[in-house]
Amino acid sequence: MRFFACCFVLLSGAALADSEIFHGWSKDGSWLVYEQRTHDDRVELYFCASENQTQPSWPAALNGLDREDGTLSCVRFLDPNKAPYQWKNQLVLPAPSMSQAGITISAELATDGESPGFTLMSGDKKQSCYASATREDSKLMKTWFHPSTRFVAALIDGNFRHCVVTLKAGKAPVGKPPGGKKK
Repeated sequence: MRFFACCFVLLSGAALADSEIFHGWSKDGSWLVYEQRTHDDRVELYFCASENQTQPSWPAALNGLDREDGTLSCVRFLDPNKAPYQWKNQLVLPAPSMSQAGITISAELATDGESPGFTLMSGDKKQSCYASATREDSKLMKTWFHPSTRFVAALIDGNFRHCVVTLKAGKAPVGKPPGGKKK
């Protein structure tokens, strides 16, 4: 019995080691930072442009560095100590939220079709936010909206995902208040 308990602790620790942490967006939302912790205790920091069309307002020292392009265009630091001085002070990390300004994130993930990931909804309109490797047993762990509601971030199975919100905020649904009668 002790053997199984030890194995469970080791396996759950290994699962936690391969996770990503979202640190937040710049106040104007033009860049964001997340970190990846690997199984060999390395911490990598990613400074990413929120949109590829605009120049981020990040520290000038990042402008001359090579970016890795993927779903986000990012400057990667294999040594977090080499990141720009006081970078955390330039970020905003709102409280986790599943909705803001009439836009809601569906708790159910899309796992099949051409765009697996999570879904934003505003009234009867929907927007898919792509998240590769989303499976039927995937878990939506946390979501955040930038204060401007222009961007949304999510942790799915410990992996960071970012999406530019193209939906317009809708009106709050009219209906019964919680536990009461229709007004």
